[in-house]
Amino acid sequence: MTKTTKLNSSKLLLWVLFLCPLSADAESQSLPQANSSAYFLNPYSLKEQKALETLYQLNENQLLWFNTRHPVKTINQLLALYADAPAQGLTATDYSQRLLEKEWHKLQQSKPSLAQFLAFDTALSLTFLRYLNDLHDGRIPPEKQNFHLKQKSAIDFASSLYTAIKKESVLELVHNMEPKLAPYQHLKIALKKYRDLNTQLREPVHFDFGRTLRPGEHSTQVGKLRNYLNSINNPSLTPQIEADKNQDNTYTGSVVDKVRKLQTDYNLKSDGVIGKQTLELLNTPPSKRIKQIELSMERLRWLPEQAPGPFILVNIPAFRLWVYDTDEALNSDLSMKVIVGKSYASNKSKGKTLSLQTPIFSGDMSYLVFRPYWNIPRSILTEEILPSLERDPTYLDRHDLEIVQNFSHEAKALPNTPENINRLYTKQLHLRQRPGRKNALGHIKFIFPNSYNVYLHDTPGTSLFNRTKRDFSHGCIRVENPSALALFALRHNTGWTEKKISEAMYSDAPSIINLEQKIPVLIFYTTALATKSGVSFYPDIYAHDDALITALAKRSQDLAAHKDMTTNF
Repeated sequence: MTKTTKLNSSKLLLWVLFLCPLSADAESQSLPQANSSAYFLNPYSLKEQKALETLYQLNENQLLWFNTRHPVKTINQLLALYADAPAQGLTATDYSQRLLEKEWHKLQQSKPSLAQFLAFDTALSLTFLRYLNDLHDGRIPPEKQNFHLKQKSAIDFASSLYTAIKKESVLELVHNMEPKLAPYQHLKIALKKYRDLNTQLREPVHFDFGRTLRPGEHSTQVGKLRNYLNSINNPSLTPQIEADKNQDNTYTGSVVDKVRKLQTDYNLKSDGVIGKQTLELLNTPPSKRIKQIELSMERLRWLPEQAPGPFILVNIPAFRLWVYDTDEALNSDLSMKVIVGKSYASNKSKGKTLSLQTPIFSGDMSYLVFRPYWNIPRSILTEEILPSLERDPTYLDRHDLEIVQNFSHEAKALPNTPENINRLYTKQLHLRQRPGRKNALGHIKFIFPNSYNVYLHDTPGTSLFNRTKRDFSHGCIRVENPSALALFALRHNTGWTEKKISEAMYSDAPSIINLEQKIPVLIFYTTALATKSGVSFYPDIYAHDDALITALAKRSQDLAAHKDMTTNF
């Protein structure tokens, strides 16, 4: 701080001492009494208005930020936080960072009026309450993006902020509000890495090998590729994208290894061959990865604190399931491929497109069913099976399908008479598939009760796990290694060994096994995720990224509506 600034800051403190506590007339001018400010044209939300009122009531309607031992230091810290909002994947303009810095400078260089103090003090309070809420809970309500998650525990931001201001512990409060999830913290580090890379690149990196490049082949761009991969993997290096003329142009060794890892991270076949998909990956600009990380951090803020113990995470765009434990020392290595719901499916008979997307929600796995019946959902019955039956009268027998009165295990199969088939159309009877090798659920299903009737299950169609893009189901989730998942789920049930699980999976009749310890299951959606191997990126198969980008942009546009306070005094 310069000598001039110190003098002006001293003058500012004298003004503050003179003005505090506020008189009754001054209280009537304070921001919490209204729902708009000299700084912002857009009105406050009801939540923001209530928080502001509570905050100033705690302080007996006196100035907050100027009524501390070191107001200049505290306000400078706050404005620096806003400027650094992008480090948290947030947007500095959402907190009027430049406007507040400009007005803060003016206040320190002049003799502010009482109204100017009031406007600035309450503007700081509003923007910081907004910042804390955004950092802890996220900027967009998850339900607005069709993320049906458990509610986070409510936090009294006003009380927390009041205490932090009085203790001059603003930075500590921010640290406490920041999500502590390990994936969030890893993404925060990755965000800085990709921002640094994007800043240092003089121009977008572009590769064109002319044809598919296989290990052992030659290309003049191998050196350029080597340097680019080194820049991605080591954020401390200054990118040297152009190749050294003395480097070997043979595509082999560590370059191939790095391409294979890249392919694994991006859910591609890890063969080191640079074909169309891998080339598209290499030519994706860092700016897109930055956006994916920001969106992922936003979604992670929506998650409630995880209860102690293990939980299962399915990330839809990754087509993968992981088993985690809140105690990192006990984390399982169990992970497997999954098949999720289709983006869309065409109904050729009716000329329309149906959504079969797997919903995003959470539940608690409570029981397993070995040798399950598949109870045919009404939509599949009417859209697929009945039209097939009309074309082929033997369809039910060939697919081990039987007509029943209800879906209980005790229900007896009814004959495939024309009368019973007609009752399928009128919803009087139901259709299910018998246990066996043709059963669409395979030998086991994992139930976490939910309103979507979605569950994890085995499948006879194991060849589909060889695909890199695995959206083939009607919404439920098929797992690659059901016996390993069952062994994990039943680890607290006495006597359940690999052998006993195998016997149950191939027994003659269905059986239901309740879990001694329920397991939280999170069906999630994010196109960037930090795992043990690093940060991986995935395709936006359901276009949820596009929807969130639009919502965040609309919010920022709404918040950007403001006017210069100097026009008001």
